[in-house]
Amino acid sequence: MQVLLEDFKDIYNLTYNQTLKYIICKCSNIEDVNDLIQDTYVELYKILKRKKKIEVENISNYIIGIAKKQIFRYYGKLYKTKEHIVFSNSDILEDTDIPLNFDLEDEIFTKLNVEKILNYIKSKDEKIIKIFYLFYYLNLKISEIAEEMNMSISNVKNVLYRTIKDIKKNVNIEGDKNE
Repeated sequence: MQVLLEDFKDIYNLTYNQTLKYIICKCSNIEDVNDLIQDTYVELYKILKRKKKIEVENISNYIIGIAKKQIFRYYGKLYKTKEHIVFSNSDILEDTDIPLNFDLEDEIFTKLNVEKILNYIKSKDEKIIKIFYLFYYLNLKISEIAEEMNMSISNVKNVLYRTIKDIKKNVNIEGDKNE
């Protein structure tokens, strides 16, 4: 397969979820995922820009190879320099058009609740964080998560259901009937 710089957007769209899944499963800290996925595709772009075209048998495997090198470089630098850069939700630009049925109070409660739950999950074991990220962000099936994380399906289910129960018990959700 011949890949040109003009194909970058299509390749990105085609391979993004698989690459993200790989990085989530292989990284040491879920906070690093955004940096690693960005570094991976920036590296691919640089390679295409420098070489003009590349010949690969499987573009997904090629990008996973880049991701693997980025993870190694990232954690090599991280542990040597003890630097840690984390992007927050405020770094993401949001749409400024406000829909007619927009409920500000409901939106604020939703964001506060999501933030509380996310912070609570971040305090948990790395395995729990990865399972939640793969299930709720990437919408992977439990069987797919089990395969990616080398776990049994019942173990993944147990982690999800126990953690949901734990969240309901320990996180004060705004607007919840139990308040």
